[in-house]
Amino acid sequence: MLDANSLAAIALEARNCFLEEDAPEFLEILTRGIEDLKQILNESKNNQTLHDVYKELGRAAHSIKGGAGMAEMPLVSKLAHRIEDLFEALQQDRVEDLDTTLGLLVLGIEELENLVELEKNSCLLDTHSADELIIALDEFLKGLNPSNELAEIGFADDSFIKTALESDLSDCIQRVQEIIESEDLATPKNVKNSIDTLLEECELLGQALNCHWLVEISQLIKQLKSASEDDIINFTKEAIALIEKNKQLYLVETNPQLPQYSDYFQKLLLGDAPEKIEQLIIEQQPAVVTPQKIAENKPKFNLEKPPLPSNNRNLRIPINKVNKMGDLTGQLLVFYEQLSLYENQIKRGSLSLKKRTRLLSPLKEQLEYLYDQFSVREKENFNHNGHSSKAKNEEKIEFDTLEFDEYTQIHTTLQSLTELIIQIQELREDFDLVNREFQETLIDMRKCLDTLDQELREVRLVPFINLAGSFVKPLEKLNKDYHKSVQLIIEGEQVLIDQNIIETLRTPFNHIIRNAFDHGIEMPDIREKKGKSNPAQIKLSAKLEGNNVILTIADDGQGIDIKKVYEKAKMLGLFPQNKEFDQLPREEILGTIFSPGFSTASQVSDLSGRGMGMDIVKAEIEKLRGTVEVKTEIGKGTIFQLKIPMALNIISLLLVKIGSHTVAIPSENVLRVIRLSDHEIQDNQILWEDERISFYNLAQILPYNAPNLSVDMGQPYAGLLLQIGGEKVVMAVDAVVDEKPLVSKSLDDTVAIPPYLGGCTILGSGTVVPIFVPDYFKSLLIQRESKRQLKEIEKETLTVKTDELSIMIIDDSVAVRRTLNRTLTQVGYNVTQCRDGKEAWNTLQSTSEHFDLAICDLEMPGFDGYKVLQLIRASEAWKNLPVIILTSRDNDLHRQKAMDLGANAYLTKPFNPLKIIEKVKDVTLRF
Repeated sequence: MLDANSLAAIALEARNCFLEEDAPEFLEILTRGIEDLKQILNESKNNQTLHDVYKELGRAAHSIKGGAGMAEMPLVSKLAHRIEDLFEALQQDRVEDLDTTLGLLVLGIEELENLVELEKNSCLLDTHSADELIIALDEFLKGLNPSNELAEIGFADDSFIKTALESDLSDCIQRVQEIIESEDLATPKNVKNSIDTLLEECELLGQALNCHWLVEISQLIKQLKSASEDDIINFTKEAIALIEKNKQLYLVETNPQLPQYSDYFQKLLLGDAPEKIEQLIIEQQPAVVTPQKIAENKPKFNLEKPPLPSNNRNLRIPINKVNKMGDLTGQLLVFYEQLSLYENQIKRGSLSLKKRTRLLSPLKEQLEYLYDQFSVREKENFNHNGHSSKAKNEEKIEFDTLEFDEYTQIHTTLQSLTELIIQIQELREDFDLVNREFQETLIDMRKCLDTLDQELREVRLVPFINLAGSFVKPLEKLNKDYHKSVQLIIEGEQVLIDQNIIETLRTPFNHIIRNAFDHGIEMPDIREKKGKSNPAQIKLSAKLEGNNVILTIADDGQGIDIKKVYEKAKMLGLFPQNKEFDQLPREEILGTIFSPGFSTASQVSDLSGRGMGMDIVKAEIEKLRGTVEVKTEIGKGTIFQLKIPMALNIISLLLVKIGSHTVAIPSENVLRVIRLSDHEIQDNQILWEDERISFYNLAQILPYNAPNLSVDMGQPYAGLLLQIGGEKVVMAVDAVVDEKPLVSKSLDDTVAIPPYLGGCTILGSGTVVPIFVPDYFKSLLIQRESKRQLKEIEKETLTVKTDELSIMIIDDSVAVRRTLNRTLTQVGYNVTQCRDGKEAWNTLQSTSEHFDLAICDLEMPGFDGYKVLQLIRASEAWKNLPVIILTSRDNDLHRQKAMDLGANAYLTKPFNPLKIIEKVKDVTLRF
């Protein structure tokens, strides 16, 4: 029994299948088909060609209608139904005004694309335009000539019945024939399953299409299931022949006199049926239908992809399942590394055992010598000393001492020691053999792991056009709505990118493209005055560089006024007041456009200007451990370049030592490893191949803030030649440990992670090693270069008497309150903690204490953050109290509401303590 959760899961799966697979495919058929239809009408092709096109497009609309119904999208299904009716009317020659019809079809298809895109992005549907279009289609369809009777009852003129019989039924028959005609596949179980499938298909189509002959044949197929194994294949072949011949009659005859098979089926049930079904067909067939006649009637217009070979089957797997399999593959690699470590230990033990067994060889020879010596001495003692005289007289000696050896306990012991040494030597040889087999097994295991990782990686990859192509229609709509002329250029359409990256970047791409359209691209008349080409261009491109994908969004608009950006940033307190424009790097100024609330727009529009978009862009890119770089030139345009590492389970890593710490750097980022003692180093530069390259000690540029995390500074041994920000840099490390493919694990973002940490890997010993991303070292170098100047500014900032400033923390999380309390008290602030908004408001009303700032959560019991903001801004005593919102809600809706209610800053969890301190200083200085 399916419960509510199971039904909901099934519905969600149907919806996702329709939105991600079926709808894009059939919408593509409709879009291209309309263009082909226009061309065919202009070329005055014959009616048969037009009818073929109408049939294909009607079938696509029919598929969208059914798929949307299963996906519970009634508006999409209803609109697709009207489009299907219009194509059916065209095929039946009931339309006279072709221009109006084509116009309605184009509008309908565009609206379908819009509705599907909104559903895919989980947006609220604007049903107004769709409802109006459906009403217009209904009115137009009512005014058409009525359909003829034959079309209504479903005979040969009904193209959709033809489609079902020619496609669905024929495909099913072909699959059954492949099984029963193959010696390998024609097992009783396979034949039974194929007959069940054919029975279901015949019953379904017969009832749906009102084909009584197909229903009756399905009754015959039911009888086949009870036949013997020897007869069942022959019966199946004859039933298929019966279906094919009746299908040909049904499709070709204008008003066919179809044979009735009820009497025949009755005879079959009683066992009186003719031996060959074909006899009845020959007797009742009114006309011979040749394959050539059927081939002439086949449609020449085919917009669908060619069918895949029968052995290529597809299976839908949720992406989270693929991710889990990738994680398990990574875990297997960790186990492999542990086994490799054990194998090395076994190998070392085997070598040690080999050395010791060699020492046993002389000992064995000594034991054999002693054994022989004791044998000789025993004989001599027997001859000279002998036993007692009584014993000697009583014993009768039968052999001479040289003719018969006698042994004592000493001989037995020596013999046992000798055999033990031999057994140890043999055991060592067996041990070597097992070790060699273990090594070979590990090699095979690694090959399988690499293959599995590669296959999983390819499963996750989709072409870039899946992302870039989704912006074509929205941009065309923006052109119409805002009277601009912008063309979308796509390069690298087939570059394969991880599905997770594609989905994560949809929102950033949308923000950047809308900003480029609104702020960057000029109106057509202005472009013409500037001598620029029309239409304007927004170019989306993708390429691969090693394990990174480089995505570019470029426009040829007016560019970004960097001085205007600087002035706005300074006004928001993002730069110190004593920092002039010429003192700041261009990259640092452009980087401020990604700050929350930043916008240079003079007015807010429906497209942009609210200052809530570019910070989301950066946040989403950083989630992928990627970087974004902005280049702009006034009058020529702006380029956003995104560098995203591919989500790989296994990557080649260079393990190096920094003091007592082991860290890893992706091998592809390391151009060369240099022995520092072989090169001259002066003024923080190293001479390498007649080129002066900037030289840094990696231990010194890493921002270890806690004293117990500082590394032991020693004389570095090796240098890593890296490419950072387009220039070569040598980073000194203490030692190079190893280079090997290792599993890359992502880090939990509950606690803020420095951007230069790309994840971690686990060695065979169980040691967790951080993975550094050299692309982020550039920001560390900039910080290091400007550190001396910033020290003076920090001193001036710290001269503010923080011990006189009091901060109220309002959060229902004990962990957050404690973290903020420790962070702020360490730099000298007085902190008061409140468990929720109601307690905070009561404290403000009853206390005589002065507060300089409040840090408030949004979602709390009692009063939520919005309520607290409203109360504070309405209070005469506290209306000027600065408030920083600190919440886990990272979206435009919550942010905008907080800012509208009077919040002075909006930060999100998890948070970086250093950024909290910087924001507190900034807000307390400005307010």
